[in-house]
This record gives sequence, C-alpha cells and structure tokens, in this order.
Amino acid sequence: MGDFVEDPWVDALRICMAAATPTFIILFGTMLEIVYRPRFIAGHRKTITVRLVSRATQCWLLYALSIGVLFLMRDDYSAAFSIATVLMLGVTPFTDILKFYAVVLVLAPLLLWVRCRLGLVPLAAGAIAVHLAYPLLTALPTPNELGLSKELARLWKFLFGLGEAQLGGPSIMRGITLVIAGMVLGRILIGSSGGRPDMARLRHRTKLLLAGAGISLAVLFAAFDQSTIKELGTMSLRMAGHPLYFLFGVHFAVVLMAATTLLTTSVKADRFWRNIAFFGRTSLFTFAFGNMLLYCVTAEPENLAAALQLVAVLVVTIITLSVWFDLTMRRKGWIAHCVIELQRMITSFVNSLISGPAAKLSLLALRSKRSGG
Repeated sequence: MGDFVEDPWVDALRICMAAATPTFIILFGTMLEIVYRPRFIAGHRKTITVRLVSRATQCWLLYALSIGVLFLMRDDYSAAFSIATVLMLGVTPFTDILKFYAVVLVLAPLLLWVRCRLGLVPLAAGAIAVHLAYPLLTALPTPNELGLSKELARLWKFLFGLGEAQLGGPSIMRGITLVIAGMVLGRILIGSSGGRPDMARLRHRTKLLLAGAGISLAVLFAAFDQSTIKELGTMSLRMAGHPLYFLFGVHFAVVLMAATTLLTTSVKADRFWRNIAFFGRTSLFTFAFGNMLLYCVTAEPENLAAALQLVAVLVVTIITLSVWFDLTMRRKGWIAHCVIELQRMITSFVNSLISGPAAKLSLLALRSKRSGG
C-alpha cells in the first residue's frame, strides 16, 4: 500500500506495525516474570527449562520449514544459501523473528537464573548500559573491515546488531534488553509477591503506567523530527539497532499493554476475551504459516485498488487460518493429535538432552558436598 500512498496515516500505520516486534518481545519478558519465575523459584527449574527449550526447538523447526518454502518459490534461495539460512547464517524477508525467539527461548532459563540470583536492578542496569554504549559499539571494526565472510557478518549482526549486514533485527544482545524491560514491567504490575495481584491495586498501577508512558510517548514524538519518525516506520532505526527504536518500542508497548489491561479488567466479558485470545494462542502458527503464505504470493499490484484488494484477501485468509487452527486444536481431531504428538516428541528429546548433563552436575555437586563434609 505504501508504494501508492504517501499520506500521514500511512506513516502512522507503518509506525504501529514497527512497534509490533518490541511489543511481542516485551510481552515475552512479562510472561517470564509473572508466569515462569514463580515456578522457577518453586523448584521446577528443569521443567521450565525443558518447556522453554522445547518451544525454541519448535520455533527453529518452523523457521527451517519456511526457508524450505522460500527455496521452492524464489530463485535467489539456492540450496547452499537455504542451508546457511537454516543454520542462522542467512536472512529471510519476514521470518527472522522465529530465529530470534529460538535463541532467546534457549537463553531464557539462564536469564531467569540470573534474575533469581541477582535481582532485576543489575539486569535493568545492564540493559540500559547496552544502549548507552551504542556510539562506542558502532565505532568498533565491522566484520567487513576485518575481511570476514558475508555469512559471519550476518551472524555478527544477528547476535550483536553491529556491522553493515542488512538484517531486520533486533539483534540478540539488544533484543534481550526488551525482554528485561518486560520483566521489569511484570514486576511493576504484580509487585513482589509473585502471586495473583489484587485487582484494584493492579488497575491503579496500570492507570499510572498508562498516564506516564502516554505522556512520555507524546513528548518523544514532539521531540522527533520528521525524518526520525519516518525511519521508525521504515525499519531503518531497527536495522541500525538505534536506541531511539528501543525507547519508542518500550513506550508503545507499555501504553498498549496498560490500555488493554484496563479494558479487559473493566469490561466483564470473559468468553469474548477468551475467543479473541486466539491471536495469542496461535501466534507461533501465524508467524510461520502466515509468512509461508506470503512467500507463495507472487502477485505485484500495479495500483492502490489492487493493493487494497490483495491486503484484504491476505489478512482475511491468515486470520481464517489462525481461527481454524485454534478450533482444530481445541476439538482434538487427528490434526491436533499429530501436532500434540510432535510437540511431545520434541519435549521428550529436549528432556533427554537436558537430563544427562543435569544428572551429572547433581552427582558432582553431591560428591563435592560429601568430600567437603
């Protein structure tokens, strides 16, 4: 649509779409703090670790499947480049977020361990330091300047957000700062108890968050020049790993989450909210198979009317696919059985991988304790 329209509302739409990625990542951090950390503290570390790594494996497998579709549909995805991309040394048009989640989900147990041992303040300070160090980090020699291959340059960009490689981002290093921001937000919402918060207290805190983040976001947009606002929507700042992108993403996510929290706690329509929540229940499916559908579309609209028609068809089709998958999984038919069985196999495999080293570490710790005694 943006190829045919240059109105302010298109820039606003682009900015809202650009904010989706940091919002998802911050939501993940909030889930770590509210859902996973209490269980992690309660002695279920292995169970939580297996669950997170299993989810990471699913993300990577779906990422690999989407690359298979690219290999079949596009001439510029050779067998060698497709394999390199599966190994996280390449790039995809839309699906690199699954690559990001695959790595971050594996790192999540370590992040929870650090959170439990050191608290949130050191984590938050480290996250802020990463962005304050942006001028120093960008001044370092790039992979191209060091004469490294394009594959290593892409890997370096993916891990640290540095260099000239054109990756959508965010990098692992800077994306982790959004996860930590989500953990801080979760702590603010539920307090230090870690249990189910008092609804009146939750709404009070959420109102303060909405007011503070809303005012701050308005000030940011007033301070940004027109060029910066456009770069937020065109992903230029995101690909550069610029601190302004993350600052904007955090504020937008807090405003959106606070507003929806107030809405869902004030309007008593539990069944309605549960039905709408299919967007969340099927997000991994939508990321993967929605993008695969986009890869199969070769039509190139020549005017705005054709672009709008294609947008409408694709949006309706992807939402319909997600609704179908949600209903299918809840009805427990043969498709649901196959999906659940595949997930069980992945979980079993991950559990066997983790159990061996965990058992050895426990045995070594026990022997060390006995010898010390």
